[in-house]
Amino acid sequence: MRARSLVAFAAMVVLMVVGARTAHADAKGDVGAKIKAAMEAYDSFDYDGAKKLLNQALAVAKKAKLDKDPIVAKAYLDLGIVSFAVPDADAAKLSFMQAVQIDPKIQIDVAYKSAELAKLLDQARAEAGGASGGGGGGEPPVGGGEPAADCGAVKGLEHTIIDTAKAGAAQPIEAKLGNDVKAVKVSVMYRVEGATDFTEVKLSKQGDCKYTGAIPAAAMKGGMVHYYVAAYNENAKPIASKGSSGSPNIIEISGVAPKGGGGGDNEDPIGGAKPAGGGGGGGGSVTSNVTVGPHKPKVMLAVAGGTGFGYVTGTTEGMNTVKNCCLGSSLVVLTAELGYMVSPQMSIGAAFRFGVPVGANLDGHATGAPGGLVRVRYALAESGEGLHVMGQIGAGFLRNTIKLDSSMAGMDTDIVAQGPLLVGGGVGFTKKLGSMVALIADLSALAGIAVTDHIGASPLNSGVSADLALGLAVGF
Repeated sequence: MRARSLVAFAAMVVLMVVGARTAHADAKGDVGAKIKAAMEAYDSFDYDGAKKLLNQALAVAKKAKLDKDPIVAKAYLDLGIVSFAVPDADAAKLSFMQAVQIDPKIQIDVAYKSAELAKLLDQARAEAGGASGGGGGGEPPVGGGEPAADCGAVKGLEHTIIDTAKAGAAQPIEAKLGNDVKAVKVSVMYRVEGATDFTEVKLSKQGDCKYTGAIPAAAMKGGMVHYYVAAYNENAKPIASKGSSGSPNIIEISGVAPKGGGGGDNEDPIGGAKPAGGGGGGGGSVTSNVTVGPHKPKVMLAVAGGTGFGYVTGTTEGMNTVKNCCLGSSLVVLTAELGYMVSPQMSIGAAFRFGVPVGANLDGHATGAPGGLVRVRYALAESGEGLHVMGQIGAGFLRNTIKLDSSMAGMDTDIVAQGPLLVGGGVGFTKKLGSMVALIADLSALAGIAVTDHIGASPLNSGVSADLALGLAVGF
């Protein structure tokens, strides 16, 4: 019996070891797959998508305890390459430093290597080596009881990275700033899971070099919170940091904090979360929706070209009656649009449409179809990419070329004008080609409503036209 028990115990141990190794391998494979997908997105100029995938890879690696694995160094290195392309050289350098702290000999792949990136990696390697000193490199261990330091011995920005925290309790943040850094403020920037923007909490100075504050309890939810600590100069530019917007630190959220527990976070149901006070919170002010890192465009200029067709009835420009309803065409349609980005998903702007119907062989008609529109676009995805819908209203003309029902040869094609009130909508697709450029495809429908019989010599009718256009949008 004892022999059987020993055999069963040994088998159980073997299964546990094999299972742990399998889970470890699966996590590493998942990290590698996300890195590969990220660089494919980078190759397609989808820098936001690449950064998202790389941060997901780092989160998976962290959960699997792969923090010191060379594959994590690879993820940080590629994150630096993506950040440099945005461009955000500071974030790129920080990512390179995190990569070389794990793998000091890591090199940039030939496919992505450039003189600028190689130089930045060499700088990061030199600074990371100097920062490690004789203490074995990297950040001090969490919960290791950081010894009290003389402010004169503090260099740069020092902060102990936080790996895990309880849900529902404010997370105290502490940093030290050396005299070699001339900063006007020190802040913690945090982003809850699923958010795209960072929120700022300004840290309060305690003594000569210590700064304290807290990530509010309201933000400590979901599976993780991204954060970094940064010191800023008078131009609001980070001059020292632990982490960055492109390569933030990751706090894993686990469990639930006991009611009335430490942190002293107060909730304001009207104004939102307030910074924690007392108990290590240290006060400070909170500024919501502070976007940091790469510039997010607020103004969009789009130019598109395509073709159109319409359902027409009524009287033509040459005063011929359209006896049977038919489809007309506007061979060339050009559109220019200037929009304001209310959010990554929605824009409101002014569009100018110019249609050019061709082929009419009767004299005495206009050939241009100008129109001005107020246009609202709304993307179905939070990123602003993919499918979108739009609504539009304005004034102008729609003109389509049609064949007359009965006429002389050589005088059988005329133009029908519709308007001047234009109302419609449409659907489209947006594909980002970079942080500031996107490809757009629109199928737009407009109803021309004849609120008056004619303008000038042009008789006006009611009808519907549709345009199919392809173009580029540039953000500023």
